[in-house]
Amino acid sequence: MGQRRITLLETIARIRQELRAYMDITEAAEIARRYFVTNSFDSALGLLGLIIGSYIIKVNDPRIVLSSGLGTTFAMFLSGFVGTYLMERAERLRELRELERSMLVSLENSLLEKAQKMASIMVALASGLAAPFSSVVTLLPFVIAYMGLSSINIAYFWALVQGLLFLFMLGFFMGKISHENRILYGILAMILGLLIAMLGVIFR
Repeated sequence: MGQRRITLLETIARIRQELRAYMDITEAAEIARRYFVTNSFDSALGLLGLIIGSYIIKVNDPRIVLSSGLGTTFAMFLSGFVGTYLMERAERLRELRELERSMLVSLENSLLEKAQKMASIMVALASGLAAPFSSVVTLLPFVIAYMGLSSINIAYFWALVQGLLFLFMLGFFMGKISHENRILYGILAMILGLLIAMLGVIFR
C-alpha cells in the first residue's frame, strides 16, 4: 500500500511538471487566467440576473432556482469549454504551421505540437470551469434552503450578497493585475455587475 501511494504521488508530480512545462512553452497561463476571469464575470452576472428575476416574480421554491441556475451553469460550462477549445486549437495550429513553413521542417509529434494541443485543452478548461466556480458561490444559499436549514428569503439575500462579493473579488484581482487601485476596481466591478444584471432582468 505504501509503495503504491508513493508511485501514485510520483505520477501526479510528473504530470504536474509536464503540464507546467507545456504552459511555459506555450505561454498559455496568462491566456487561461484572462479567460477564467472574463467568464467568471459573465457567469456571475448571468446567475445574479437569474436570482434577481426569480425574486421579482416571487419564486418561493429553492429547487426551481437551483435547477435553473445549474442548467445555466452547465450551458455556460459547455459554451466556454467548446468555444474556447475550438478557437485556441485553430489559432495554435495556425501558428504551428506558420512556424513549420518558416523553418522548412515538420513539427508533427514534436514537443511543441504536444504542448500546443495540451495548452488548448488547459485554456479551454480554465474558460469552462469559470461557470461552476461562480455558481458554487452564488447558488450555495439555495442548497442550504433546499435542505430546510434556512428560508428562501434568506437564500435570496445571501445569494445576492455573495454574488456581489464575488464580483468585488474579481475586480480586486483585476486591479492587482493592472497595478491600480484594487478596492476601486472591486467596487466598480460590483456596481457595474449589479447594474448589468438588473438591466438583463428588465429587458428579458
